[in-house]
Amino acid sequence: MTSRSAAPVGPRVVFGMPAYRRPDALARVLESLLSQTCPDFAIVIVDDDPSPEVKAIVETYAEGEPRIVYEPNPVRLGMIGNWRKAFDHSRALYPSSEYFAWVSDHDMWHPRWLEAMVDGLDGHPAAVMAYSQMQRVFPHERRAVTRRFDTVGLPPAARLRAATSEMTAGNCIYGLFRAAALEQAGVFRPVLMPDRQVLLALCLLGEFRHIPEVLWYREVAGMFSFSRQRRMLFADRVPLHTYLPANVQHFGVLLWDFAVRGRGRPAIGRLAGVRYAVLQLAYSVRRELTRDDAEWRTLFGRVAADVDAAR
Repeated sequence: MTSRSAAPVGPRVVFGMPAYRRPDALARVLESLLSQTCPDFAIVIVDDDPSPEVKAIVETYAEGEPRIVYEPNPVRLGMIGNWRKAFDHSRALYPSSEYFAWVSDHDMWHPRWLEAMVDGLDGHPAAVMAYSQMQRVFPHERRAVTRRFDTVGLPPAARLRAATSEMTAGNCIYGLFRAAALEQAGVFRPVLMPDRQVLLALCLLGEFRHIPEVLWYREVAGMFSFSRQRRMLFADRVPLHTYLPANVQHFGVLLWDFAVRGRGRPAIGRLAGVRYAVLQLAYSVRRELTRDDAEWRTLFGRVAADVDAAR
């Protein structure tokens, strides 16, 4: 089964699935995606560990279903490379698609998930991402997550501050994105916590909308650790810079992208990019030191207002 090189008329939404060793769950995942009430989408599956079992499942669902594309990797890329390829391959196949979402090969989505996310973005042009309430799925129980993160109506520096201190990146990264904004933010980079890094960049480009309905059911993975993440993120050699604190890595990427390369223009100039990168590092350091110090909050609130005024 081979991928297509182009599509003359693309869907409005593309689901990019970075698959890896989950033939046990893949069928129910595809069922949940193909059951969406909003049918204008394609599913691009990029398999980082191709197996006959996964290929057979995909071929079963792809028979008579042109919305499914399967791309097995000839060599393992690691999580960062595979997530990035899922996005890049989706854009190459469907360059006119407006929205993009990463989907896992083991979670499930309510049939109304896509409809609700599209409505959330269509009605709010300033928003670059919408995500739903979710439920954590454990082997023998489910637990609702009630935490809310939303940046509607906030200026960029306030959005950055909220994202640094309040955002759960592992939830938000499974939202629906404006594809052009996600591309501008830089997708996944070779850093620890790459989902948090790209979301911090993206929050400077627009608002994040929270849809207060349980529409996504997330399988709980193992306990978090940086050593485990390094093994998952990289297929072979782990870059030395990933042994720096994650917030320092994120600061470096944000500084390079927005201040040196000018990726935030025209909305964010290079000088503002320097300020935002420094602000992100300062916010993250403050978060590590304390979350309840009123003096810190007042100080950084003033810095944020100065940054926004200087844009």
